[in-house]
Amino acid sequence: MATNTVTGILLSADGRKIPLKTDLAEGTESNLKTDDAYSVTSQEIGDYMPNAVITHGLVSCDNGAAYAYILRQGLVESIIPISVKGVGGIIPTLCKPVTLQAGDKLRVMNNTAADREATLMVYTQQGVERIFVVTPTGGATNELLDLQTSNSIGDTLQNQMIVKSAFTSVDGSKIESAGAYVVDSINNVVGSSPQNSPIQTQTFMSPCKIPVGLNFKAQFLTNA
Repeated sequence: MATNTVTGILLSADGRKIPLKTDLAEGTESNLKTDDAYSVTSQEIGDYMPNAVITHGLVSCDNGAAYAYILRQGLVESIIPISVKGVGGIIPTLCKPVTLQAGDKLRVMNNTAADREATLMVYTQQGVERIFVVTPTGGATNELLDLQTSNSIGDTLQNQMIVKSAFTSVDGSKIESAGAYVVDSINNVVGSSPQNSPIQTQTFMSPCKIPVGLNFKAQFLTNA
C-alpha cells in the first residue's frame, strides 16, 4: 500500500494557524496531525491548540482526496475542505466556526487517483454536518450512506434542511445523473449536488435547499 505526504492548514479567528503534515497510507482513513517542523512534536489538532476557533481550512493529498473532517466523540463535528496538491486555489471558509477541544482529531481519506469512492458532504440548517459515501463497482443506482452509521440520509437527517453540499467523484462520464440526487420515499428527486472531481478542480460547499424526510435516499446512477 502506497504512502504519501498529506498536508494542510487550519486558520483560527484570532489569526493563529495550525500547519498539518503526516505521511498517510492511501485508501485508509487516518489522522492528519500537526507538522512537527513548526509544532515541535506531531500532535492531534485539539491537543495542539485547544479553544482555538477554526474558521478556515484546507487539506491536500498527492493523488486523490475523498473527505476530511474534525472527529469529536465519534461523529463529524466539522467538514474540512479538500483538494489534490496543485489544484487548490484558496483556503475556504468552514460551514460554521468550530472551537477545538482536547481530543479532537482531523480525519482524512487519502485515496489513489483511480479510487472510485464518491462522497456527499452536507451542512443542514440546524448546523449538523455529515458525510455520505459509496464506492461504485459497475452500472447501478449507488446509494450514499452515512460514514459513521451506514444509515441512509433519511434516517440520519430526518426533518432537516440541507443548505450546503458538495459531491465528489472521479467517475466523470460514468455518472448518468446530474451529480448526487436526494430522492423521497416514492423516488421523486427533491434536490441535487453537482459532481466535482478533486483531481481536476478544488472542492467547495455550494448553497442549496434540499429537504430530508423519512425514507429519503442520496444516490447517483453509473453506467459502468
